[in-house]
Amino acid sequence: MQEVYSNRDSSIVGLVDGILRESGIRTLLKNWTGSNITEIPIPSLYPSIHVLDDSQIEEARRIIADYFSCAPVELPEWECRVCHNAVDGYLSECWSCQAEK
Repeated sequence: MQEVYSNRDSSIVGLVDGILRESGIRTLLKNWTGSNITEIPIPSLYPSIHVLDDSQIEEARRIIADYFSCAPVELPEWECRVCHNAVDGYLSECWSCQAEK
């Protein structure tokens, strides 16, 4: 088991962990709440992702690097077919009436 990623922001760690798990890489989260005990940044307490299978460490690092090197994609707004509200492109359902795209 080896650490492949850590960040002070647990939401980013959770996102990266989800990407790795969707790719079939088994992970373990450590220090999930440790960074919340102080306002002073202490890197040893940052939430971190550890890969359980050592043979997948390089693949996990590649997936993480690929994710952070991609430019964000801007998706065009769409109009809800039910309530006709404008909905941000990244949403798959209407924010107002929850109708699917």
